[in-house]
Amino acid sequence: MSKRRHLRKDQNGAAAAEYALVIAILGAALTFGALALGTAITDSLDAPSDCVAGTVSPSSVDCR
Repeated sequence: MSKRRHLRKDQNGAAAAEYALVIAILGAALTFGALALGTAITDSLDAPSDCVAGTVSPSSVDCR
């Protein structure tokens, strides 16, 4: 019976699980943020790249 009480009062495993959950959430947020940033950078560099390559019609993008 005293072993059950000891296990019930022991919070070390719960704290470790909470830290792991926080780290997993932060990791997911950083991953999605990096993906969004990468997409934004790619989209912003597409127009200048098309202007340099000469593959864009003059009416769609201002290549000055």
